[in-house]
Amino acid sequence: MLWHKVQNQLKLHDISLVVGPNRSDKTKFLVEQYGDTPFTIDVSKAKLAYCGGDTTISDAEWQQIIDRDCPFITVDDAHLLKMPDLIKLIEVAVETKKRLYMSCNETIVSDLPALLTHARTHHLSVVKLERLTANDVCAWVLGEFG
Repeated sequence: MLWHKVQNQLKLHDISLVVGPNRSDKTKFLVEQYGDTPFTIDVSKAKLAYCGGDTTISDAEWQQIIDRDCPFITVDDAHLLKMPDLIKLIEVAVETKKRLYMSCNETIVSDLPALLTHARTHHLSVVKLERLTANDVCAWVLGEFG
């Protein structure tokens, strides 16, 4: 699969943004990171968002993210979340010592300054993995704050 060309970047950085258009196998790529471990997408709010529902992460969902025994937190369609939840995801990742993997589309770009500023306060590294064409993916380090 195309995304595997940049898979090594996931372990090199604290926060990974997997960016590409709909139906580009971003979620499948994240699920494959679980290997033989049963997978759980920690946050997936697409169905709610597309029906006009509230995409806020609930207290129960936060607790599940914190309690789950996995080295990373997985967020599908992060561009649908509100900034307070995106910031709190970084906080929870730091608190639990987990990496943060977020799939999203390009609309996340409007949130990047705030996300990178917050990542800098915690000395986290951030990488953007992006599908450019049907055959090309690239990795850009957006911040090495460690």
